[in-house]
This record gives sequence, structure tokens and C-alpha cells, in this order.
Amino acid sequence: MAASPTPLPLSFEPMKATLAREVPHGGDWVYEVKYDGVRVVAHASAGEARLVTRNGREKTVQFPEVVEELRGLARAAGRPLVLDGEIVALARGRKPGRFQEIQDRIHLKDPADVAEHVGADPAALVAFDLLADGDEALLDLPWRERRARLEARVGGGTGHVLLSKTVSGPGERAVERARTSGWEGVIAKRADAPYRPGKRSDDWLKLKVQYREEMVVGGWTDPQRSRPYLGSLLVGFYRDGELVFAGGVGTGFDREGLRTLRERLEALAVEESPFRDPPRTRTPAHWVRPELVVELKYAEWTADGRLRQPVYLGLRDDKDALEVTGEGVSVQK
Repeated sequence: MAASPTPLPLSFEPMKATLAREVPHGGDWVYEVKYDGVRVVAHASAGEARLVTRNGREKTVQFPEVVEELRGLARAAGRPLVLDGEIVALARGRKPGRFQEIQDRIHLKDPADVAEHVGADPAALVAFDLLADGDEALLDLPWRERRARLEARVGGGTGHVLLSKTVSGPGERAVERARTSGWEGVIAKRADAPYRPGKRSDDWLKLKVQYREEMVVGGWTDPQRSRPYLGSLLVGFYRDGELVFAGGVGTGFDREGLRTLRERLEALAVEESPFRDPPRTRTPAHWVRPELVVELKYAEWTADGRLRQPVYLGLRDDKDALEVTGEGVSVQK
């Protein structure tokens, strides 16, 4: 990977939010919409821009419309910048859409395929933090100062770089707004907090109204009836270095998604189950090296640690398998 065109390294790891069940009280908190996309750190100068995911994978080629607008922002100001944000699909009315609408784009490599999707499935970067402005790193500044400078650099955002939406508090009102608006949730942030690279901090709290979880695929079962390729994915999460089984996922797929998954899974096939306690299945199970990460939505965690009514949403290559720890398990109990 080439050097960053900005003061911060391309290997820069973004700050992480802690999942919380209750809204915070006391202190100076602000609330932002939790967007449903791919987290990236964007490094941009007039000459080039780079998009790097939280696990260090570059997505610059996949989103040329975002890259071009980032270069334009740097060119207009006469200095580079580093943004923390989320790549999202642009839905009707140029509003941020769902992850499912963008999942195909994050895996593309052929420029012709990318160009086709730019027209059919446009994307945008929703920026929620400014980490460097010119040669100045802003990590030690409080959130409110970084936000003011972000607004000055990005403006209202009407193209392929947008400004994240803040929601007026108190926290209960912000969460209710998320629920009625169909958002995944909100992020509560301390207004006086600095930016802590790579840290999962209580200065940022995830408050979800839709239950979603990233899971590691440890195997699959044979297809039944008319469905091709596979029956269900066998998924789990890491605890104390071991893969814990969390359930089978058999809904949410389309035919092309099933075909892609089967190809990826066969390339990872192994003889032994990767799960600490291998599950019993009604149809034959096939095991894989636990490397693929998928995103699911679900109704709840059961008392015995299983996902209830899980639905497949898509593959995530922006998170390493060992980072998947089933964060929703303890929060919901």
C-alpha cells in the first residue's frame, strides 16, 4: 500500500463505539444517526484520495465518484484532509440507503463493473469526523471543535460527500426519532471527547433500535427442496479465542448471493468443525476455515446464546473474523 497523501498513515485505525442498552445521562452528549454502510477513513489531497476500511483494506477503486469529490474538496481548500465516515448507498432523493444496496460494490475489482454500478447504484461518503486539516492532526481536539471544522470543510454536502446528521437530544428523544425514522440507531458522543484511534471507548455509545450483528461463518448445510447451492450458514462469534456457535441462517439470500457464497465457502473447506461445540444439524454439514464475516439482522438472543430469526444481509470484508465477539449477547441479557 502506498503512502498516505495526508498527515496520518493509511494504516490508521478509527475510533470505535461501545454498544449500550440505555441512553447516557449527565454530561454534554450529542447524537448522530447510525448509518448502514462501510466504515472508512478517507485520506484526500488535490492529487489523490484513498479510502481504507477499519481492517486496512482499500476501497478506492470501488467508489470513484467519492474519490473525485474528495479530491475536489482538497483542491478547493488548497490543503489535504482526513475524514472518518461511512460509505453508503444513495437512495431516492439522494438520501443514505441500506447496506444491502451497496454490498455488491464493495467486492468489485473490474473497472468496467465499477463504472456500471456508479450509474446504477451511486454511493456517497457520509463524513462524521475531521481527523486532519492540512498538515494539522486534530485528534486531541474535543468533538465539538472537530465538528465545527468538519462543517467548514464539507459544508452541507449535496453530492458524493455528505455531512452526518445530528439529532437533538435528550437521548430518549433521539432514540425514538431513530425508531420512527427506520434508522438502525444513533451514536451518542461526548462533545468534549478527543478522538482515540483504535479504541472502543465509552465516549462513543451505540444505541440500536434494530438488532444487527456481524457473525463468522464456520460452515454450511446442504440445500433442500428447490433451493440451490446451500441450505443455511452456520455462524458464530469468538469468545476467549474459541468460535462459539450462534445458530443457522437460512433466509435473506437471493440466487446470485447463494452462488457467490457457495464458491467462497468451497475455497475454505476443511474436514473438522471450527466451532468449540460443533452443532448438530438436520442435513449434512460442511465445515470451513472461519474467515468469512457476514452481517445479519435478528429478533433477539435466546437464553442459551442463539440468534432468533436471523436474516442474512450480506458479506463484510471490512472486518476481521477475530474481531467478531457477539457484542449484542451481553447487552440484551
